[in-house]
This record gives sequence, structure tokens and C-alpha cells, in this order.
Amino acid sequence: MPSSQAPPLVIASKSVTLGDGTSVFVQAAGDSRRPTLVFVHGFALSALVWNDIMQDESLLQNFHLVAYDMRGFGRSGKADTLEEYSSLRFAQDFDAVMKAFNVSSPSILVGWYTQEPRRCGVSRLGPESLAGIVYVAALPWLSAGAAVSTEWSAKQGPGFLATDNPSLAVTTRMEFATNLFSLPEKVPAEVLWSWFGTTFLQEPGKLMFLLGRDQDTTNLFEAGRKGLPVLVINGEPSKDKHTNVVESARVIKEHFKNTKQWKVDGASHALFYEEKEEFVKQLLDFAMSAFNLKAI
Repeated sequence: MPSSQAPPLVIASKSVTLGDGTSVFVQAAGDSRRPTLVFVHGFALSALVWNDIMQDESLLQNFHLVAYDMRGFGRSGKADTLEEYSSLRFAQDFDAVMKAFNVSSPSILVGWYTQEPRRCGVSRLGPESLAGIVYVAALPWLSAGAAVSTEWSAKQGPGFLATDNPSLAVTTRMEFATNLFSLPEKVPAEVLWSWFGTTFLQEPGKLMFLLGRDQDTTNLFEAGRKGLPVLVINGEPSKDKHTNVVESARVIKEHFKNTKQWKVDGASHALFYEEKEEFVKQLLDFAMSAFNLKAI
């Protein structure tokens, strides 16, 4: 397990202002001339969860790494209307992030848990915008929520949406952050508490825009039928309180014919953190194949 999340000097950060006035916080590391892996965080969190991955030497030797906070989360802007959280807006965010770091070729999107806003948003740009998708302990699109959400995760909503019960809001977020890990007692305090603190950056009223909006999966599913490469990485079903990983793998395979699945033994929801070496190995192998590359 990593011992620190201090970002290195090689990570460049910038805030990109979009056409509707919303800002998106972006970070990048490595050589922008190399193929790009784009990392997107899970529900209630931010790009800081990828700090250790963004420092990985084996990835940096072969790829350009980009991570950003979705609109409505972390250090990005929180728009005020439902229309500003449409699939088209998320697609435009992704496009702006790529342009901010001069990425013109298809990239691989690596997303954790609540990925529908990214997946369906990006799909509005067309299947050619992606070279592959990596689903990590995923709720791949919100319409799959009934099948993929666990009984425990379904009970977290009232605490995240509470505006008149500070105690419930705090305890819900602390429980949420702690249960991202199979061994939270081994996670350094600066990591656990920074992830916990990030969960307070969303406004409860605006979370409803993210959770209750319409989604367009048309181009996403078309890309799946055409053979877009997909890697599904999950932890142990008994250890992941956030995602029913068995159902997640099943619903993804229904729409993507070119799918590889990998289970990381002993891992929980934050498997890319707790089992970084195994996660990076599988990601590296998949990305090399998708981009038709040989490791440096």
C-alpha cells in the first residue's frame, strides 16, 4: 500500500474555463507526445485519489497521464442548473481537458465507480474519441444503479443530501470514506482524511443534478457493439461495500463485446490504491494492447 499522497513536481495543474463559465480542474504528468490515459474519480471525490497512480514510473515511461475533477466535484465549478449537467456538457468538459494539454489522438479513459457522466458524456463526441475504457469497481451508467448498487451504498443518499442534520452529514461521509478500503487502519491519516475532506466539496442541492439527470448512452453502446476494447477491474465481491462487482461485470459485458475482466484478490473498492502494483500491471498490459505499443 502506498505510504504517501504528496504530489510530485512533475504534475502540472491548471483550471480550464468552459463555454458556460464553469471551470474544470485538471492535472497532467509525463510526455504529452505519448498516448494518453485519462483518470476520472468516483462519486463525491476528486482527482487527488489518483496521486499515487500519476507518479507511477512504469506508466509515465509509456504514457501521458491526465486526471481531472468532474464539474460539480472537488476543485471544479459547481453549475447551478440541471441543464449544465447534461451528457453534452460532460463531453465538452472532456474535450476541453484534452485540448488544455494538447491531446489530439484517442485516449483511454480510466474511471472509478460512478462513471456514467464521463462515459456517456464522452460518447457524445463519437466512438473515435476513445481507444479504450477501463471500468474500475464501476457503476457504468446510472440506469444500471438498481443492479449494481449494494444495499449499503443505497443507504448513503440521505446523509449526502442532508442540509439540516450536520451529524448525519459528517458520519455518512466518514463511513463512506472509511469503507472505500479493505484495511482503512493501514491507510495513512493524510490520505484517508484528504479523501474524507473532499466529500464535503459538493453542495447537496447540486448533487441532485448529477444523480437525477437524463443520460444518453447511444454512442457508448454503439462503440461497445463495434468492439471498443474494455477492461473491467474489480476487487473481491465480499469486500467491496460500494459496488456489486458481479452485477457490474455482467451489465458491462452485455454492451461491450470486446471485454476483458480481472479480479484483484483481497481488494476492496479503492483497489487501485490498496493493490496498486497489480492494478498498474493490468492497466499497463491493457493500454499497451489497445494502443498497439511495446513497453519502453
